Formats: sequence, C-alpha cells, structure tokens
Amino acid sequence: MGVEMKAAILRIQKWLGDGTEYRRVVALFAVALLFYAFLMLAMMATDFGATIVHDVSDEAVQTHPDIPFYQERTEGILAGQIPYLDFYSESPPLIMYLMLPAALMGNTVASYAVLFTAYVFITAFVIYILLRKKDEAVALLATGFFLFNPITWATAIIFVQDETVVALFYALPVLLLILGRAQGATLVATLGALTKIFSAVLVPLALIKQSAADMKRSIIYLAVAGAAVTLPLLLVAWERFLRFPSYYLRQTGEEGLQEGISVWVVLYDSGITFPGFLLQALFVLGTLYCLYLIWKRDIDSVRGAFLLILPFFLFFPKIYACYFIIPLAVICILATADMRQGWLLTVAAFLSFFVQFFQSYNGAPSMLPSDGLWSLIPFALALSWQMIMLYMGIRMLRMGEVPLFRSPDGR
Repeated sequence: MGVEMKAAILRIQKWLGDGTEYRRVVALFAVALLFYAFLMLAMMATDFGATIVHDVSDEAVQTHPDIPFYQERTEGILAGQIPYLDFYSESPPLIMYLMLPAALMGNTVASYAVLFTAYVFITAFVIYILLRKKDEAVALLATGFFLFNPITWATAIIFVQDETVVALFYALPVLLLILGRAQGATLVATLGALTKIFSAVLVPLALIKQSAADMKRSIIYLAVAGAAVTLPLLLVAWERFLRFPSYYLRQTGEEGLQEGISVWVVLYDSGITFPGFLLQALFVLGTLYCLYLIWKRDIDSVRGAFLLILPFFLFFPKIYACYFIIPLAVICILATADMRQGWLLTVAAFLSFFVQFFQSYNGAPSMLPSDGLWSLIPFALALSWQMIMLYMGIRMLRMGEVPLFRSPDGR
C-alpha cells in the first residue's frame, strides 16, 4: 500500500510539474474543495459547534446568533414581503437577496455555510481569473493564500458569516482598477456598498484613479445604480429604509461599545468610556486622511484599499474576527510583493478571536474571567491586534511602488 501511495504521489507531481498553469490551478481548487468539504462535514457532525458548546457550558447556547436574522429576512422575501416595509432590517438591501439561495437549500445553518463557502470560491476564482491577466504566478499564489487562510474558512464554515460576500465586493473593484477598468470598479463598489456598507470607501478610491471626463461618467453610473436599487424601497418605505444608514452611524459611536473585540469595547467593559463623537471623528478624519495620502502619493489601488479600511479597524468599536476577511481579500494580492503583510493580518485576526472569550453576551457569563487583573488579558489582546493593523498601514506607506498593481494607464 505504501509503494502504491508513493507511486500515486509521484504521478501527481509529474502531472503538475510537466503540465501547464491550468493543471496547477485545477489542482489548487480541487484540493481546496476537498479541504472545505472535510471541514464542512466535521462542523455538521457537531451541529456547527452547538454540541461542543453545550458540553462545555451545559447550556443550550445559540452558537450562530446572526442566522435567525438571515432566516427571517430570506423567508420574508420568498413569501413576497418587501424589505423594510414588512420586516425590519439594519442591512443594505442587496445582501438579503444574495442570501436567498441558502433559504432555497433549507434555510439551515448548514445551508448558509454552504452558500458562504460558495462565495469564497467565487471570490478566489475572480482573483485568479482577473489577476492572471497581469501575472499567472502571482494570481495562483494570491488565490491559494486566500483559499487556505484560516480567516477565510473560519468565516465561512465556523463563524458562518456573510462577510464572505463582502470580500467578493471588496476584491473585485480593486482587481478592476489593476486592469484599468476604473468605471467598472466604481459601479461594482457602489453595488458593494448597497450589499454591505464596507465597500463604500472604494468608491472615492475608484474615482480618483480616473480622468475628469471619466469621473463624470462614473458618477452618472453610480447615481443610476444607486437609484435603481434604493428608489423603489424609498418610495414604499422611506422612513424604515433610512434606518439602516442610521444604524451604521450609531455603531460608530457609543452604541457600538456594547459588544465587539476592539480595544474601545474592552475599555468600556472595564468602566472606561471613550465618547462616541470622538470615535466617530477619528473614524471620519482617519478615512479622509488615508484618501488624501492615496491621492497625494499616487498609491496603487491594492495598498489604497487596505489603507481605506484601516480606520474602520482602528476606530470602529463593534469589530468581530470575521471582518478580517475583507482586508484579506486584497492583502492576498500582495503575496509576492510582501508576504509578511498577509501573515501579520492572520496573526491580528487570531489575537482578536480570543478577546471574545472574556466578554459576556446577552447577560450570559463570559467563558473566561474578565474582572480584576484578568481584564488586562483582553486589553492586551485587543491593543495588540489593533497595533498590528496600524503597523501594517505604516508598512504599506513605506513600501515602494509595485508596478504589477498599476493599471495600464499608470494610475
């Protein structure tokens, strides 16, 4: 059996070594598919962690608290209800429709895990197909780093969060900018903002990468796309529809301090409250300053996309570990230019994950003690991951120009 296994491995190595890049990418996606399938089966065997949590805590704890919200919204849409008018939602409109396949597959935790995994593979495929137009080797490495990074598979299958959808809409505009398709990037970023608000920062990035004439046309496309999605909902439920932008604004202030893994939430739990207006001001000023640096230094779109999401991670109180897949979707493109950035992001996400073990949710006790000297542990973890993110931003600014990430017109 051992001889047969070695012979099979040698045949695979020969097939890959003697073959084209096509064979390598097929092998990459095949291995990834097997890996995700194995992880999916393992999670299904534990009811997606529910049985483990029950055994540890001896309580029936809701392990995926966002799933009921997904289910309510998708079931409502399939029943003919109108979002915001017939049911409440603090999310932008498109994300609810993009999750409908999960409802059609049974509307269970497993169906959402399958759907979010599908979005992972769609994002990886988009990264490879578009980036290979610039460099085949970079495309292959970036795709592999994204697929197998713990941030990616944990978000899709362990956390079962819709940030895998956000990652697609965050990576695609950047890739279009690399290919010189700034107007397409503006349109996709606009649709991304109407899916989850994070992609909104890519709209000004796409606009400043265009000539004045192209920018005018892009603004028209932006307005038409935005109106097509929002006007029908504004006409039937304008007051309730406008609640979702106000929800995001509230989360940047003191309301966002109620839960999350940022240092601001940890300090709040310890009795030290930073005023909401101060965090909001730092968030806005930080974003504007990063946009200014991108314009002034003519920073490429890959580094620019990371810099524009950085103030969110530094000053937005309500942060979760699954959000790290958003910058990962563009950081993976740097795999050959600066691999350390990808590993730094992975370490930051790893540290942030453990902060939540020291926090209580909905009145339930925290898994680990968080009073007295114990409170120093989550503070150190939260401060560490945010300082890593800040260091990554500084490292981005110190990086020399990466010609590969320039669009054909040099922008």
